[in-house]
Amino acid sequence: MSNISRRHLLGTAAALLAGGLAACGGSDPDSSTPLSTTLFVYLLGSDLESRDNSGTSNLLEMLAAKGSPHTRIVITTGGANKVDPAGLVSSWKTVKRFELAEGKLKELADLGAQNMNSGSTLQDFVTWGVRTSPADRTMLMLWNHGSGYFGFGSDENFPDGESMMRMHTMAAALQGAKAVTGVTLDYIGFDACLMATLEVAKMLQPYARYLGASQELEPGAGWDWTTVIESASRQPAPGIPEFGQAAATAYYEKQMRSPRDSLVPSLSDKATFSIIDLGRIPALLERLEQWASAVHAYHDSAPTLAKARSAGSASIFWPPMFQPPRPITKVVRTAPAAAAAAAVAEDDTVERWKHIAMARLSTLAFGAMPSHKDALDLVDLGQFAALLRDQGIAVGPQAALQQALQDAVLFNITGSLARSATGLSIFFPLGEIAARHRALYDTFGMPAGYMGLVNRHTQQAQQMPSVINVAPLQAYGVLINGEIASRYGVQRADLMQVQPASTNVVKVTGTTPIFSGQSELSKGYGTVYFSTEAWWQLDGQPLLLYTLSLQTDEDGDLDAVLLGAPVRLQSRTGGSAARIVLLLIQCEFDPDTEALEGEIIGARDIDLDDPDEQPDRVDHHLYAGDTVEPLHLLYDVTTQEPVQEPGGGLAITFGRPITLTPDSALRSEPLAAGPHTLLLSVTDLADGVGFSPPLTVTAA
Repeated sequence: MSNISRRHLLGTAAALLAGGLAACGGSDPDSSTPLSTTLFVYLLGSDLESRDNSGTSNLLEMLAAKGSPHTRIVITTGGANKVDPAGLVSSWKTVKRFELAEGKLKELADLGAQNMNSGSTLQDFVTWGVRTSPADRTMLMLWNHGSGYFGFGSDENFPDGESMMRMHTMAAALQGAKAVTGVTLDYIGFDACLMATLEVAKMLQPYARYLGASQELEPGAGWDWTTVIESASRQPAPGIPEFGQAAATAYYEKQMRSPRDSLVPSLSDKATFSIIDLGRIPALLERLEQWASAVHAYHDSAPTLAKARSAGSASIFWPPMFQPPRPITKVVRTAPAAAAAAAVAEDDTVERWKHIAMARLSTLAFGAMPSHKDALDLVDLGQFAALLRDQGIAVGPQAALQQALQDAVLFNITGSLARSATGLSIFFPLGEIAARHRALYDTFGMPAGYMGLVNRHTQQAQQMPSVINVAPLQAYGVLINGEIASRYGVQRADLMQVQPASTNVVKVTGTTPIFSGQSELSKGYGTVYFSTEAWWQLDGQPLLLYTLSLQTDEDGDLDAVLLGAPVRLQSRTGGSAARIVLLLIQCEFDPDTEALEGEIIGARDIDLDDPDEQPDRVDHHLYAGDTVEPLHLLYDVTTQEPVQEPGGGLAITFGRPITLTPDSALRSEPLAAGPHTLLLSVTDLADGVGFSPPLTVTAA
């Protein structure tokens, strides 16, 4: 079931678009009929087209739409390393312009080799479109990959250029088009992942009136383009918010539809879509500044921690064949009284930091990746502020922020795994910030109060001594328990099946995330329990399981979990090469039994060898007869990084093939008979990592 939030849907004043001479680029559309709407589609094919024909599929949906002589559809294609003389687009290696009319694509121009990640390419398209197709309202749709503040688009034909069009580049392109034409776009829509963020809205606000985008990853099938074209073509023309609502609802409903024999009932569980009134963004930014300053004041009310990772080592347990990933030292204090006072102040600092970190950990995050280091750290703004409010932090400013957010988000639709989403995401790291992410984020000019909060929180995470006490695992027959203590709270705990490979390296053949006692662990202590008769397995075989997101109920208790498991997928038909995908597994949580059973809800393409990998929007259906091979990973516990092959790429192997059936699911099942070596891996809120010593048990 979807969750739909309908707020006021405001009409928009019609904008009279400037006429003028056409930009270079070939023939112009026929302008004999007065236009109420012009819709520009910037269709950047990339690997979505060259690998999966997703661009062509959406073009076919456009061709199936019933148009109107009062609506003009103009499309720019390119960006894919693909030539198809018999296709709708004969070559994606050059930038082409088309007009969609009467169920046909009419090629207007071939502009040759141009980088569609370039701002000049986008600016020329928008300028040309506005000049040659003046209308009462103008809408721009951008189609490809999206990564929020990280950028939009990926052009395969220019591999040495920027990996994506950065948002400051897009903003400059739209600024240039507006300066030439004098036109503010009525609507910008992203058929792309993760673009419903406050940062993106801030960048685009001067150049458009409304924004339509998703907070979460989008499946490769994308929007329902038949509905988009027909909604834009209605006469009399609907208001822009009403158009956006129709397109958003159709997108969600499209993800609910599955092929008849698919094992995946729907791809809609993670779906989100928001319609944003960009005119409300300045007021929202003002409220964000006030709220963030209040949270910062709470956060910063105690002295800065000494910049040293230190602690006594007596209670820290490391596998005997490993070295700790960070040196453990002792802080020498010369004044005992001062040291005692500083310790009290430091404890207060830690507790305040931890309150914010725990709220961030519990907030719905988007675009989750198996590697924590690749995380974009996009979280739901409304839920994050509400969770801090529940702890008595920035209560008054939160109410004002919430009202401004509700004013800006006109419409919001979500699937079952995103029920807490309020319509706009924001960047807020839990611990350290990747250097490339920080450099890009600084270009957004976010309010100083908010940047101060982000900086203070992440700096403090880096300054904290990252010490986790992980006691040796204890076996009592089939039962195993482990004691965990961390001053800074625990964000993840995983029991790992391993095979020692060298002095510092293990081969990880399976993991099972620990959710028992989650509330205690997040505070920094607890006992985890496990039974060798209840290991999470897919049809009797362990998987590497990564926790992608947690869904909590209104009381903050764990309700559902989204897990990802990397596997090699081979289609039942054998018609395509095997590919590495992330199995997506939705687990519902029973608070009485603390049991989880996982339902496979799709598979997402991933590139494990790409260090700059961004979330992929291609989600696959799965069918009975498909085979998956669980991935086994070599992991260096000293560097806390997967092992790389000498020639590049991850050092991996694969487990026994599993043939999927309608009954395939993630279940708690007994470990296979024989010996098993287990490690407990714990990651704290400051991104420190600790391991228990290895324990070998024998399953009956």
